[in-house]
Amino acid sequence: MAFFEELFPARISQDAEGGPRFITSKAYSAAGQRIANREATYPLHEYSIAHPPRSQEDFEALRAFFYVVGGDADAFRFKDWSDFRATQENSNLTRIAGDQFQLNRLYIFGTRTFVRPISKPMNGVIVWRNHGGVWSQASAVVNTATGRVTVSGHSDGDIYVWEGMFHVPVAFKDPSAVWKVLGGPRMITEWAGIELEEVRL
Repeated sequence: MAFFEELFPARISQDAEGGPRFITSKAYSAAGQRIANREATYPLHEYSIAHPPRSQEDFEALRAFFYVVGGDADAFRFKDWSDFRATQENSNLTRIAGDQFQLNRLYIFGTRTFVRPISKPMNGVIVWRNHGGVWSQASAVVNTATGRVTVSGHSDGDIYVWEGMFHVPVAFKDPSAVWKVLGGPRMITEWAGIELEEVRL
């Protein structure tokens, strides 16, 4: 599988339904107790677009996109309009090794925090460093293809957050497409069953 560093048509993705799906297994004991296990640390996001493009121009862009990624062969960027922005309050960076860090989006409720690695940030990410209790903009190089960051002048104890926008890496679920031409003077083409699934990079 290759990755196509282009964005699925954003005007069409506005109509998407979906979200995260955790990979779990569960069973019930003879006494009725529910036993559940997480089979993977992170969920995979899935999306369904059930509305047709609103213009033939939109459909032409969608059809061309499907051809150039080879159906379900290659992955690409997708904008989840419900969750595409990181702020200083809902983000952090975790250290990989040396001066290499990973961008994360945080989800906090009560005493729990879920850390979601972000692998497809957009250009324009700003990294902030807390050094000795003082916040300042860090000198950092962000790899928009991986979400990894190289920070200059890191010191032990430094804390990092970031702000910017990001995409979800996805692929078409189905290798085939099914569309139909609607009647009327404009002959709009409809493709109502678009299914996308997140891929791990």
